[in-house]
Amino acid sequence: MKNHKAKIDYLNNIIDEPLDIMRFLRESEDLRDDICPSVGKEIGNFLYFMAINTNSKRIVEVGTSIGYSTSWLGLAAKKINGHVTTIEISERLINEAKFNLKLLDLDDNITFIKGRGEKVINELPDEIDMIFIDGATKSYLELYEISLSKLKKGGLLIFEDILFSVSGKREIQKEMMNDFNIKIKNDNRIEKSFLNIGDGLLLCLKR
Repeated sequence: MKNHKAKIDYLNNIIDEPLDIMRFLRESEDLRDDICPSVGKEIGNFLYFMAINTNSKRIVEVGTSIGYSTSWLGLAAKKINGHVTTIEISERLINEAKFNLKLLDLDDNITFIKGRGEKVINELPDEIDMIFIDGATKSYLELYEISLSKLKKGGLLIFEDILFSVSGKREIQKEMMNDFNIKIKNDNRIEKSFLNIGDGLLLCLKR
């Protein structure tokens, strides 16, 4: 455990957040009890890298919160002349995220949509390049099927929190996430990779 913490601390020191306010957003999340913490530096930087590496110009995010992961995706979109559509069910959080992303000068590269991820994605045009999902885990299975149908061939689908199958606070959540992971493991429509980063990442590449 001590060695694991040392690794996390090292990465937090070596990974730079391109804009100062990103650090403020990340650190403020840890001090609040009215929101669920979003991704940290490691995953944020990973999302940025993957978006650029795959030249994902059409990016969709489910679970905006106050905009930390959105800021990493927005930076990638700005660099490759792409665009992020981020979906959040809470109007309060959307307004807060809009303010934060405007301060980061990323608002031109991001569209905010209020609603349930499953419904909104289903109404978006097909051939999406990349979808990142960090929302309510109870919706993951439905989000998976809908997202897969909307991705282009070779498109990338990323889920966060997949290791709630081990670390979830409730047994029903652990069972649900384990069932989800097993389904993905056995799905031949995709190439997949399970990663022990943060609370667990699942990468799905549509065949």
